[in-house]
Amino acid sequence: MRNQIIFLALLMIAFNHPAASERKTEVVIKGEKFYINGSPTYEGITWTTSYGVEYPVEGLLMNARLVQGMFDDLNEKTRGQWAYPDTGEWDPDRNTREFTRAMASWREHGLLAFTLNLQGGCPYGYCRAFPWDNSSFSPDGSLREAFMQRAERIIDRADELGMVVMLGLFYFGEDGTLKDEEAVRQAVRNAVNWVLAKGYTNVIIEINNECSVRAYDHDILRCHRVHELISLARDIKADGRSLYVSTSLAGGQVPPDNIVEVSDYVLIHGNGVQDPDRITEISAEIRKKDVYRPVPLVNNEDDIPWRNTDQGWGEEGNNFVTSVKSFTGWGYFDFRLPAERNDYNLGFQSVPVNWQISSVRKRDFFGLLADITGSPGTPAIDIDFPGRPGEKIHFRIEGGPSDIEIDKLELIANNKVVAVSDQVPEEFRVDEIDCKILAGEHWIKARLTYFRDGREIIVESPYYQNPWWPYGGSPQGN
Repeated sequence: MRNQIIFLALLMIAFNHPAASERKTEVVIKGEKFYINGSPTYEGITWTTSYGVEYPVEGLLMNARLVQGMFDDLNEKTRGQWAYPDTGEWDPDRNTREFTRAMASWREHGLLAFTLNLQGGCPYGYCRAFPWDNSSFSPDGSLREAFMQRAERIIDRADELGMVVMLGLFYFGEDGTLKDEEAVRQAVRNAVNWVLAKGYTNVIIEINNECSVRAYDHDILRCHRVHELISLARDIKADGRSLYVSTSLAGGQVPPDNIVEVSDYVLIHGNGVQDPDRITEISAEIRKKDVYRPVPLVNNEDDIPWRNTDQGWGEEGNNFVTSVKSFTGWGYFDFRLPAERNDYNLGFQSVPVNWQISSVRKRDFFGLLADITGSPGTPAIDIDFPGRPGEKIHFRIEGGPSDIEIDKLELIANNKVVAVSDQVPEEFRVDEIDCKILAGEHWIKARLTYFRDGREIIVESPYYQNPWWPYGGSPQGN
């Protein structure tokens, strides 16, 4: 009887949502390459270094770890620590809204995929304890509706933009939400059936993040048994369709045979790999395995990818470029370091998240990504603040493609639009704005909206704290 109820519920969902044939983005794997809508990713693109060596990019899946797009904390004791600095409150819907608003700008830089996780990730980057409750699963493996509604908004937007979602199901520290192994299996069934019932064709599955981590409560989520869940997920079908499935290990580790043998694509993590040559070795070791068959290799988590911490995103000595040279897709894991905890503009995993390309570190990553993938990128916008109200605010818009249709420029204070121009002026006078808003402690940023090839793209400046306090001093940007 229970199985009949589940089947009828899924059938009702299928009737109320677009069929696979109505979706805009379909990802397919052929050999070692990813295809989107019948064409290999980055079709015809090779990356030519400054010293003239060419490396093929066609078929790779460049990505980023953006697992907190649907984050919430159901534990009232810990929820308050995620409050936004401008409002003093946490808002999960705002988090997802700002995520979807930023996605087109990532796409313009060549980002074709991102990892989203139904149990998120450590909201500080790395954690030893997990007192919060950020799980899309109830203890019996059923799906929590509010979480899945936010996931749907993100995946729908990805479908519109031609992007692939690597949907992770479990995260260590959060898997304890599930009461037993049968609940874990049921969670896999529910999540995969949810994706299929929605008709999504742009989703691939990562069973869990880093099965080699000892913090997992359930044995079936550890490396020696996780292949059982990979096979379970792969075998679920709807209208003859199934999903591509894999899982990941901790940084620098080579997946064992039982995982490689059943995976539709093989995931690598580069965290802690300080010698980029090791990235080349890992890719080679996987391809030499007897159980390996031609499938794509994807690094979907790498936090500090350069050999020397002061070198930045050059053409040599970092895991990103080494992965490309090894014909392996690469994904950036950006979070706020302990000394950066109060710097809201930094990091893509630390909650609350500024999802815009709002820091030098983010812009340098996306700049190299655009260069490697032959993508146009987006302009960067910033604000030059005057010393006090009544003087002029100047805007700087630099870089990006020339063939854009500018729609509007907005000035935002404390998450509220306080001035708008469809002429995109180079300056506003502060006395034209409600000075009661700007006189006290506040946060302020600029937002540029433009169109390119019919696609709406939104870029924002960094979010600045207290440009005037109360009527003097200089801006203190994060």
